[in-house]
Amino acid sequence: MDVPSLSRQPYRRPPLLRATDPQRMNWLWRLVCELAELRPADVVEALHAAQIPVDLARARSWVVSDRDDNFFPISIAELERNVRALLALREVMRENEALLAATGGSAAAADRPPQERDAVPETA
Repeated sequence: MDVPSLSRQPYRRPPLLRATDPQRMNWLWRLVCELAELRPADVVEALHAAQIPVDLARARSWVVSDRDDNFFPISIAELERNVRALLALREVMRENEALLAATGGSAAAADRPPQERDAVPETA
């Protein structure tokens, strides 16, 4: 198909194929998680970084089928909050990586205690 010709055609919205309940957005959250290859633990980490209390069971409950006993509905407000927390954590991680690269450090070195990081290596 000729891609430039697609750019000249008018945009059309797809039809709504489902009723949307803003209090039950799990289907959309599952798509977001699948696209971004997110695990519930990643979501918990981002929410904790944003000072939002949540446990792994709750994060898992948002991605299971609504027929699962562990299902818990996620609202559009929660979904937005989760996405914003994930974006904020990603930005902080990028800044940290850039800072480490600029200072010649590495993530592994940053995890060591300060006395080990700052020690002058002995020469034989």
